[in-house]
Amino acid sequence: MRILWIDDEVGTLRPLIELLEEEGYQVDTAESGREGLEKLRNGSYNVVFLDYKMPGMDGIEVLKLIRSFKPNIPVVMLTMMTDREIIESAIGQDVFDYIVKPVQFAQLMAVLNKLRRQEIKNRIAGLGITETYNRVMTISETYEGWIEKTRLLFETRLNLPKEHRDVIDMEISSQNERFASWIRENYPDLISDEKYIMSHNVVSRRILDGPLPVAIFLIDAFRIDQFLLLIRKLPSDMNLHIDFYMSLLPTSTLFARNSFFAGLLPIDIHRRHPGYLLDNLHEIELFGEFLKENHMDVTYQVNKINDVGTLNHLKVAGRDIEINVINFLDAFIHSKADIEVLREVDDVDTIITLIDAFISGTSFVETLERYLERGYRLVLTSDHGWVIGKKPIAIAGGKDITDGLRFKFGDSLRFMSRDGILVKNLEEWGLPRAFGERLALADDYGFFVYKSREHEYARQYRGYVLHGGISLEEMVVPLISVSG
Repeated sequence: MRILWIDDEVGTLRPLIELLEEEGYQVDTAESGREGLEKLRNGSYNVVFLDYKMPGMDGIEVLKLIRSFKPNIPVVMLTMMTDREIIESAIGQDVFDYIVKPVQFAQLMAVLNKLRRQEIKNRIAGLGITETYNRVMTISETYEGWIEKTRLLFETRLNLPKEHRDVIDMEISSQNERFASWIRENYPDLISDEKYIMSHNVVSRRILDGPLPVAIFLIDAFRIDQFLLLIRKLPSDMNLHIDFYMSLLPTSTLFARNSFFAGLLPIDIHRRHPGYLLDNLHEIELFGEFLKENHMDVTYQVNKINDVGTLNHLKVAGRDIEINVINFLDAFIHSKADIEVLREVDDVDTIITLIDAFISGTSFVETLERYLERGYRLVLTSDHGWVIGKKPIAIAGGKDITDGLRFKFGDSLRFMSRDGILVKNLEEWGLPRAFGERLALADDYGFFVYKSREHEYARQYRGYVLHGGISLEEMVVPLISVSG
């Protein structure tokens, strides 16, 4: 979003402008009404911040001229006076909002968020999806509510032409901000109450609660919109039931997927097996322990599918439980920075289309049919989703900080910006202190950069496929049951 800020005291506004730029806004300034009008005639802006009291033309005069050639651009009036007549005069000239000086950053963000929501409403009305938008707005912010919001948003997004999906993306981003706040307040309750289906209880509560034999296809790092596309490719004679669960945090293989197999929170895995959270090489062992503790005397097999050839030649082994972990798609999207043709691809739809085409070139559907012919119940799911990194989040700390762009552990972690969530009570979040005393989690589409090299890392990692943080795309995971 481009902002034109017209104010004769531009120099004093520099700290606020820098904060806005950190939030991703582009801010141009003008020190007089005439300069501002000239820039507005020659440039393209989304909103004007206009000071009321300036030498020469005051704000009301400038506003009248703006309305003569840019009648639709939102204007926010700034004044040091609370004089009712000035405010009423400004509103009479169709001002979007006003701010009383001295300006606080929170005031600016409140107005910009209001503007964004108004833009979303206007665009949504034009696309004829107002009913869906209103439904999303009225759904309560609960575990079940967030799952329903996610389903509605991404189903609507897929049904829109690609050139109009940006309006839904704006709403998804807005909902992600609210979701992160909700997770901050409720995550300890989510993981401690068995009524909420999370990574550590989804197998016992939603997969192995049905008849055997069952074949589980766990596709590493696969989002809700990818699953919605995938089920459109399945034959019409397959019966589908779509459910959802939430991934544990961090939304990473080391934590979410190990918990999936173990039926335990990460802190309990670490207590039992220190070192197991460092990799995903112990999933078979963890799953065997889970079956034994649940007194399930069954045969089972876990297959790691790391390439297309293995998937195409996958055979039904005849075990009671067969888990097929498809790893190569996650490896594919993470390696895009090393593939020249993919290096500059940084939009979600292109990446999803590429992966969708990739799957279409395999015998995945035929493999599912082979299992159904042998009488298996099928479950298609993932351990977590992913996002595209868009916004750098500056952090600082010592050498103890772990690697990771969406999550980091460390004893000395601290944020240098307003985004992200810093967790200090790790035990309440089901996590051991083996990696550090604190956990930083990126929200929305943020990614961590060190303050000392902020701009360098921002350029390097913007547009990367990432996971580990808090977003609807990463945490809300489909659970699709398939029968013949």
